[in-house]
Amino acid sequence: MTLRQTLHALPRDARDTLFLLCVIAWVIAPQVNVLPVWASLLAGSLLLWRGWLAWKGRPLPTRWVLAIPLILAVGGTLYTHRTILGRDAGVTLIVMLLALKMLELRARRDAMVVFFLGFFTMLSNFFFSQSLFTAAAMLVALLGLLAALVNAHMPVGRPPLALTLRTAGTMALLGAPIMAALFMLFPRMAPLWGMPSDTMAGRSGLSGVMKVGNIAELALDESVAMRVRFDTPNGAAPPQNELYFRGPVFGAFDGVEWHPRGARGGDMLQSSPGTAANLQVRGEPVRYEVTLEAHQRPWLLLLDAAATKPVISGMETLMTQDLQWFTNRPITAVVRYKAESYPQFSHGPSAPTPS
Repeated sequence: MTLRQTLHALPRDARDTLFLLCVIAWVIAPQVNVLPVWASLLAGSLLLWRGWLAWKGRPLPTRWVLAIPLILAVGGTLYTHRTILGRDAGVTLIVMLLALKMLELRARRDAMVVFFLGFFTMLSNFFFSQSLFTAAAMLVALLGLLAALVNAHMPVGRPPLALTLRTAGTMALLGAPIMAALFMLFPRMAPLWGMPSDTMAGRSGLSGVMKVGNIAELALDESVAMRVRFDTPNGAAPPQNELYFRGPVFGAFDGVEWHPRGARGGDMLQSSPGTAANLQVRGEPVRYEVTLEAHQRPWLLLLDAAATKPVISGMETLMTQDLQWFTNRPITAVVRYKAESYPQFSHGPSAPTPS
């Protein structure tokens, strides 16, 4: 008996469940490289277990049995992310809950919960990538989830897969104008889950303040911060001792936190950029191009010391007395700029600086 004949011989519920499992696996697959390893393995094991139960016609596990992987999922999330809030921890939990919910798919109400979790998990893929490949993959996932939703509302008979896919495609086309209108007219609001995990506290990188004791809570962040291309005959970088990129400068200490001089409450946006004091450069400049990732702050990263203003389309740039370069608004998208820096320089205040 061929696989197609075997699938056709399965009961309607088992066939629909296997189709939904394939769709859920497709939705989760792009997140394997961003999920913790244990989460990917546990989710895959739960989906395979559910598929085996549907294939063999075995009963679903009791809630007491499901409590074990649920406790493991919550405990693993807390251990990995140190919280259950925020983007990364939230995505990990939503994937685990989706896989677990498949193991208690007993009534139509449970199916509706699975569909909504599936749609939300599908959208969460765009937290990590907005590439055309991701968009195409999620379009396929959307059609699959809609087809499974159509199956759930056709309890009588054995509708062919082509019919459900055609109905799902029609639904997607009918909803496209509404989607386009919402995209163009609906206000862009920051997600509620973005605040706890997306701040720079407790992660390596650049922050608006430096608090005593935060090093003990430091977690390494391996995401790309910037890319630099040097304008040299062979593209080689300068010597290592000349590769100091100046970012935020903390010149004031209140007994608990270091923050920029002149900033109120440690807010970099409230500091007062001006002209660098008595900057004198000598020697040959280093010319280079920087592609800076969005970091939600107004500062630029340049080699010491840049005497000329880097040009960024649509933004004003200015330098502080600490040789730090600012833009007139936070950098919320990738920017690219060219700069010239002088490894040999001297500078200092022309008048006493208040402490």
